[in-house]
Amino acid sequence: MLSKARVLFIGLMLMLCGCEELARDNPLDPKNPQSERSRVIFIEAFVNEATPFSPFALAALDSLALSFSREDVIIVEHHLPSATYTDPNALPESLTRYGDLTAVDPAVPDVFFNGSSTRVQGASSVQTAFARYRSTVDRALGLVSHFTIEARKRTSGSTINVEATIARLGDDGFSQFTVRAIVWEDLDGAQRHRIVRKIFSPETFSGIEPGEKRAVAFNAQLPPAVNPQRTAAAVFIEQNTGAGREVLQVVLVE
Repeated sequence: MLSKARVLFIGLMLMLCGCEELARDNPLDPKNPQSERSRVIFIEAFVNEATPFSPFALAALDSLALSFSREDVIIVEHHLPSATYTDPNALPESLTRYGDLTAVDPAVPDVFFNGSSTRVQGASSVQTAFARYRSTVDRALGLVSHFTIEARKRTSGSTINVEATIARLGDDGFSQFTVRAIVWEDLDGAQRHRIVRKIFSPETFSGIEPGEKRAVAFNAQLPPAVNPQRTAAAVFIEQNTGAGREVLQVVLVE
């Protein structure tokens, strides 16, 4: 008579040997040609707290964050340096990111939705800004992405590490794309929940085939004043369309 342990071992081996013969009909399986994901909306708001209208935009973004799940909408706040308006949270790297999205000189508040093509500029009041942001998100909800991302974040002292695996879904490959990561800090105060603290150097890939996975890792030292326990990150896939940047998928990493 076979022991219970031996029976379990044989059963496990049969499962492993037969796994490649399973039908690829699981919608969560990247190798399933019909696999797809909902496209998460990535909002990048460029502000300077000392300017007249940025506080309206920040308050509207706080309300917007309460209106949607973070599985559907991810918001970050880039604080831009200015020779005229002093913002203690300004980050020079955010100014570079602004230049990635548009060639015009900074004019805040300026809010981008999944890249360059959709943006809302200005904020005459909290109510007006919220209505414009909300309608923009509503129009973008329900779109499909053929990318998926799994990621995790680790901190040790002031060092932060973000590791991610991306997979191409569907039955078509994709040409050159970039994977980026942004870290922000929640100061647990009104209008200061998503302040960008670190923008990692991007990783560029020449292409990816259906069902293929690619791994990427980002490492950096956080500024001394940043509390790593209050940080979160976004990892996103971006394509340079020639006319601008388009964010194809994003994931929240806490």
